[in-house]
Amino acid sequence: MRIPPSLFKYLLGQHILNGYAVALGVLLVGLGVGALQGFDAALAAASGALCVSVGDTPSPLSSKLRILPICWCSAVAASLLTALADGSLALEAAAVTTIGFVAGLQIAWGRWAIPLSILTQLAMVFTLGAPGGKLEFCQSIALGGALYIPIALTLTRLLDASGRRVMLAELIREFATLLRRMADFYRPGADEGAACLKVVEQQASFSDQLQAARSLSVYAANPESGARLIAALAVLLEAFDGMISTMADHAPLRLASAQADIAGRVETLLRQVADDLDALSLDLLIVGRAPTFPDHATALESLAEEIADLDSADPRVLRAARMTRARLAWALNHLARIPAVVAEISEAEKALAGLDLTKFAPPLRVSLAPIRAELRWASPVFRHALRLSAALACGYALIAVAPELRHGNWILLTIAVIMRASYSATTQRRDQRLFGSVVGCGIAGALLWLNSKPLLLFAQLSAVGIAHSFGRVDYRVTSVAASVMALLGLHLLDPGESAPVVSRLIDTVIGAGVAFLFNFMLPNYERHGARALANAFLDRLASYADKVLRWDVAAQDYRLARKALIESFSSLGESSKLARDNPGVGKFWPRYSKLIAQAYFTAAQIVTIRLLIRNRIDELDARDSAALLDDTRAAVLAQLRPSCAQPPPTCAQVSDESDAAAALRLRCAEAAVEAGRLRRLAAELGAA
Repeated sequence: MRIPPSLFKYLLGQHILNGYAVALGVLLVGLGVGALQGFDAALAAASGALCVSVGDTPSPLSSKLRILPICWCSAVAASLLTALADGSLALEAAAVTTIGFVAGLQIAWGRWAIPLSILTQLAMVFTLGAPGGKLEFCQSIALGGALYIPIALTLTRLLDASGRRVMLAELIREFATLLRRMADFYRPGADEGAACLKVVEQQASFSDQLQAARSLSVYAANPESGARLIAALAVLLEAFDGMISTMADHAPLRLASAQADIAGRVETLLRQVADDLDALSLDLLIVGRAPTFPDHATALESLAEEIADLDSADPRVLRAARMTRARLAWALNHLARIPAVVAEISEAEKALAGLDLTKFAPPLRVSLAPIRAELRWASPVFRHALRLSAALACGYALIAVAPELRHGNWILLTIAVIMRASYSATTQRRDQRLFGSVVGCGIAGALLWLNSKPLLLFAQLSAVGIAHSFGRVDYRVTSVAASVMALLGLHLLDPGESAPVVSRLIDTVIGAGVAFLFNFMLPNYERHGARALANAFLDRLASYADKVLRWDVAAQDYRLARKALIESFSSLGESSKLARDNPGVGKFWPRYSKLIAQAYFTAAQIVTIRLLIRNRIDELDARDSAALLDDTRAAVLAQLRPSCAQPPPTCAQVSDESDAAAALRLRCAEAAVEAGRLRRLAAELGAA
């Protein structure tokens, strides 16, 4: 039975493998300490392991060797500061506020540090709520965290090869989803702008998986296995270029408006290819099965026959049809290479010829410089740190003045996991947290009613794995599992006391309310950073064009420029997802959405030039083409960089692209025109 694509990310993926490796690590720490010091000591040590495990996300062993000790130091420091303040409301309040501020600043280190920020606050909350002596609990936190690190590193080493295959399979599924989003362009009456936004947002997910896959493959313990998988990434990105190129000339919109059913055929083909990629990803996950990708030559031939019969008065429709078919053939040819490069090192070496892989996944570096750079009033990170510390201080004040909030540390935990650096992200987390707490408390209540200790222990361990697995996939699932994990943990720690299921719900509502209110303190609306993101994208696109619009560019330089552009697109995609929910978007959102769509079409036009040269290089005169590319590069950069003022050339219509030189001239002119449109939209966004 075929698994629906929407369920793939829940049932199969690196996050599942990572989540249950974390659960196993926490279990081993608990069992080891419990065998020597008893059940209570085991639970306390497991809390320390759990804190450090929050930072144990899918990454290569070389990165974890640096990340996990930092996580341990941060957790122990937060726990120790909280323990030393025990007994004084004023000192505890100061500790909570300080830890919140430091945790907020930690995200200056980048995406990898978001779990670090959360675990810092988690260690504080655990210590505040610990029964008995706080310093003894801090020692348990330190012991459990220290024991977890070598276990986690060992499991990472053991799962190295399988983890990379799972990550590659997940990346291929993300690409399949991208193809389904692109297929939406070809529906009659499709809203081009809305469809483009969905593509860009999906590309953000693809980019995240791509970077994780690069890191795991480049720093693989087995170089040969890593080379095969990074080669698969290289081939997949060539197919990605081909698919982006199909957007040039607004080709999908032209085909969808044509009388012939070419658009319908393209849509069907894209969805079929997406299904085949899902099957390929499943092949990679099944041990012993050889990965395969079917031949689509028949579909391409059928498409070519319909294009040959196309009778259109508009030469742009014919040109769009021919280009689309050629680019689809390019993409499919590269997708068909994936099974070979995964299976054979010789094929992998061909795909990686001339590349320095370490440039694509630089080693992790941690210093105080990024944090010092954010210590300014205008910094969104600095404002987030102030907002987070104030919210935690308010939550602690509520606990201090209301003795009936007996388990009030749950309020602080809710604030810690909800508060994010942006307004919309915090709002989304609030809703997901409320949903998860209600469902999780219901599940925990049912399990406690059954009162089976083996069942409770199994559920507790499963909740640890699920909570860790789905943090970035679906926070609602994580919130449900975390609620179950916390309530069952409290019951196992003190079975004689009834579990505070109802009070946890109340505390969650209070914590979510505090987070919501403080979200308006020095708010960081995504639209405020849109201009900076747009300018950064223009700069990345200019750098990309500077590499592409040359007759002879090194593969390494091109791929590094493409990597930077994809990451910049990812930032635009994430921003668009959040910015539309900002209050008072007014005239901003229509302009921002138009800019994002135009950015995609401009990039597609530039990619098309590269593919045209690669496919038809034998038909082009090297000297004339190099001169044309030099002029085009100057014209495009003039539009993308405000310091330049050269106007774009006029597009001459070419009805027949059988002449490669004429086709190149047309593509070059259109690239400059699209770049000019993008510049105007960026200026309009700034005015808004």
